[in-house]
Amino acid sequence: MSLSRRNFIKSTALLGGGLAIGFNLSGCSKAPPYPNMNATALQPNAYLQVTASGEVILQLHKVEMGQGVFTGLTTLAAEELKMDPALITVQHAEFHPDFRDPEFYVMITGGSSSLRLSYQTLREAAATVAAMLIAAAAQQLNVAESSLNLHDGKIIHAQGELGFADVIVRARGMSAPSVVTLTSPQDFQYIGKYDQRLDARAKVTGSSQFGLDVQYPNALSAVLLRSPDFGGKAKSFDAIAALAKSGVRSVINVDGAIAVIADTYWQARQAASAVKVEWEKGPLAGVNSDALRAERHSLLATESGKNVEEIGDPSAASGVLFDALYDVPYLAHATMEPMNALAVVKSDSIEVWTGNQAPDIALSAIADATGFSREQIRIHNQMLGGGFGRRILPDYLVEAARVAQLSGYPIKLVWSREDDMRGDFYRPNSSVKMSATVEANVVTSLQAKVAAPSIMGQFVGEVSNTLLPQWIPDGLHGKLAGLAASSDPAATEGLIETDYQFPYMRTDYIMQETSIPIGYWRSVGHSQNAFFMESFIDELAVKTGQDALQFRLNHLPVDSRRRKVLKEVADKAGWGSPAAGQFQGLAVHESFHTMVAQIVSVSIEDKKIKVHKVVCVVDCGVAVNPDIVRGQMEGGIVFALTAALKGNISVVDGAVQQSNFHNYELLRMNETPEIEVHILESAEAPTGVGEPGVPPLAPALANAVYAASGQRLRQLPLKLV
Repeated sequence: MSLSRRNFIKSTALLGGGLAIGFNLSGCSKAPPYPNMNATALQPNAYLQVTASGEVILQLHKVEMGQGVFTGLTTLAAEELKMDPALITVQHAEFHPDFRDPEFYVMITGGSSSLRLSYQTLREAAATVAAMLIAAAAQQLNVAESSLNLHDGKIIHAQGELGFADVIVRARGMSAPSVVTLTSPQDFQYIGKYDQRLDARAKVTGSSQFGLDVQYPNALSAVLLRSPDFGGKAKSFDAIAALAKSGVRSVINVDGAIAVIADTYWQARQAASAVKVEWEKGPLAGVNSDALRAERHSLLATESGKNVEEIGDPSAASGVLFDALYDVPYLAHATMEPMNALAVVKSDSIEVWTGNQAPDIALSAIADATGFSREQIRIHNQMLGGGFGRRILPDYLVEAARVAQLSGYPIKLVWSREDDMRGDFYRPNSSVKMSATVEANVVTSLQAKVAAPSIMGQFVGEVSNTLLPQWIPDGLHGKLAGLAASSDPAATEGLIETDYQFPYMRTDYIMQETSIPIGYWRSVGHSQNAFFMESFIDELAVKTGQDALQFRLNHLPVDSRRRKVLKEVADKAGWGSPAAGQFQGLAVHESFHTMVAQIVSVSIEDKKIKVHKVVCVVDCGVAVNPDIVRGQMEGGIVFALTAALKGNISVVDGAVQQSNFHNYELLRMNETPEIEVHILESAEAPTGVGEPGVPPLAPALANAVYAASGQRLRQLPLKLV
């Protein structure tokens, strides 16, 4: 997920009066105490605490949803504390202003930024704790600090060792140092070397707690019936039959949806099927995904759009014009754990247990919906059974809070798979016209015109109550959403700021006004724009009679990171020498500061695509936990293969047609290829790995299919004819 909020916030200042200075004005008030702060612990910052017993506790300010931050962030702290990461106790952090992201300005997990943005901050926080412990021990022993070392929760000195608990009282009385020295890379003990998953055993044994696992005394289960049409609400309902079923406590209207409340989830689900509801059509009645695609094609043919990037002089675009039209559909997140939340509403407080990527945003949304203040609300985050951007939105937390508020019961709200599939915030559908001019087999220009709805426009409309202080008039929130929509960076990311070099390059964006709910999906705009760009680059290689690899190298600067991973993947995959009966396709893409190249090997039989192998090379700076990096590349490839071969959400008359995995299929084990991942050595700070494995897969696969079949497929999912 990439929000580019810094640029958005800067642009909103143009609305007048230096508006941007008002963002997160609550930060001007007195800062709340650090998490779990108490009089006996050493806690110089919000991230780390050493208790009176010597236990080191890390506040996990980024949520663990399978991407590895539970281990990765702990590894950073462990490096400076000189202790095995497994010895550190990790707690899911509640909201605290210090945990707000320095780029997104809210407490959020997304944009594959957790390790990148925490690399310095968390190491400094841990180094501060280490320095205070050593200083306290030096005073206590009356020795030089340089004679002391830390090791696995102990302070080692010439005559023996002290436990952290032995110096905690003295350390608490010291001032935190203003400057600390971080461990030099050549001295790393854990960064780049630690290859265990700290959360693995708990997940394998079932002791790890996800949102679905949370229990609360006397909590009831709720199922929510929502309109099948986006934005629709209940006109009336008949719950006589439902109320007669075993365990059912209540059936109520909650903001236009119907909540069925029972002792257990199964009782609520069974009773829900007996409720008769008359629904009013929502504002998207009549909207169809096929018609939306046709509208985008018309926009591309008739509208010039807003220029996003222009490099070079248009006069350089000489020769014959060559263009191609590409399309991608809506996609669901389809996380393994459906949306859920447990809410307890009292007269002066609300507590919610859930898995959510943006608790800061959720606090404001719950406050708006219930009338409580943010300070009266607590969100207890758990492990997430998949996020992929879906759990940035707070809708399911708000629903649970409102059902609890209106019913008077502690409520555990659980979505079914059908609820999840039809009530998602989808990856946008998008169309692009790629064009180039070619003269004497030389490409003189490369241009892209994108037609797509705006994620940013919808997102800002959902979360502006978090971004702006409460004194901002409600009418201004809509204006901000409109401003964000017209300049949505997600629509063109991956098409612009590339290091490909052509005499003239231009990218334009046309916003499609009508859209079903959309949101951030794993790798966001890169997921489709890499398909557009790298497929068309391949087409240009064919058009000019050049090898696909060599064509790319010919249009890259000599010091390009893209060139580096391309050469490495070509070597590792044996580019140009596929196995008998197989064909290769190549793609490379940069997203979230990480460069990834992939070569896919396929065969075709009876118009069916068989993927045999994917070779991946990633340049992500220092790999803090190499095995996690490999796992994220592998997971991203499988995720992207599913989308490239199967993914499609279709909308008819304002309603999603898919409902479960029988008609929104996932990649099966027997369809999963051999995957080989190579990590480039680097001394640079870490960059993202949760999402960058996704974008290159679809174009590499499409390019391989072209090599195998001669069919140039420009629409996802890929289907041979």
